[in-house]
Amino acid sequence: MPSLIDGLVWYATGGFAIGFIAAWFVCANPERSTDALAYASATGDEDERRGGILRWLWRGYRAYDKGAGWWDRISWFLGLFKSNAGVAMLVATTGAAGTYGAIQIHDRVIVPRQLETAAVPAPPPPAEPEVRQTRNSTVFAIDGRDKAGRHGSFDVVVLNKSFLWVRGSAEDLEKDGKAIPREELASAVLDDEVRNALSEAKDVITVGTASQEGIAAEEVARAERRAKQAASLVASAVGSDVPIYTLNLGQYRDPCANCETGGTSWQRPFIVIAVKESDPGTDIGEALADAMSGKKQLPSPTSYSAFALTRFR
Repeated sequence: MPSLIDGLVWYATGGFAIGFIAAWFVCANPERSTDALAYASATGDEDERRGGILRWLWRGYRAYDKGAGWWDRISWFLGLFKSNAGVAMLVATTGAAGTYGAIQIHDRVIVPRQLETAAVPAPPPPAEPEVRQTRNSTVFAIDGRDKAGRHGSFDVVVLNKSFLWVRGSAEDLEKDGKAIPREELASAVLDDEVRNALSEAKDVITVGTASQEGIAAEEVARAERRAKQAASLVASAVGSDVPIYTLNLGQYRDPCANCETGGTSWQRPFIVIAVKESDPGTDIGEALADAMSGKKQLPSPTSYSAFALTRFR
């Protein structure tokens, strides 16, 4: 029904044109005088009858020639509608047939050609991550694919911005601006909710980042050390059979305004990622980079200066 409404002008024009032409040929009564017809009937002149069609065509041409002006053509056209009900029925029937023909031409010719020449539609935007809030962290559930199309599913656990790496340090974290004693680090950052998020992980990835201030090379090296320090803390919270990787994102160089919220900071956060599931042979780094890209609530990997995934154990 929508396609019929959209092409209403096209259908009506086609039906009207075919109906008009058919009515003109079949139903239009040539300007043949009643005296001539009476004469032919009275005399029984068969030649007169046989020549009627030729005279009809000739007179039709002469009528058209005389009616070259627009007003004469319109008057002649309006005269067609003064005929009897049979003519009206024929016009309506022919118009219906013409409309059906116009619909078929539109659906079988016009639409396929439009589809062939139409631009390829843009792919749908990536789905936004499912977000879960815990007491001390935010968990982003994301999915991605590697370059071969293999799937990976991840939980990105980001401690709230009250927990940050101490500026310039790769060993210490702070809470609400105060350094956490090193002997309390594991229990402070890996509370029961974080441990639950990691409990069913097939792989664990600890992330190191550095803020945008400072010399680039030094900050990238610091981010690497932070990732390893986080891996050492996480190793005691997951089974010894669970592989642990470090991901060095380097320096935060392209701040994500939409990502910086009242609860989360992406400059020096403590981040640990649980690989929930993946297809056999999945390149975890590629799938994770894809999963993080294009999300409003997560900074893209391009927001950082590096993306180096390394096996820790």
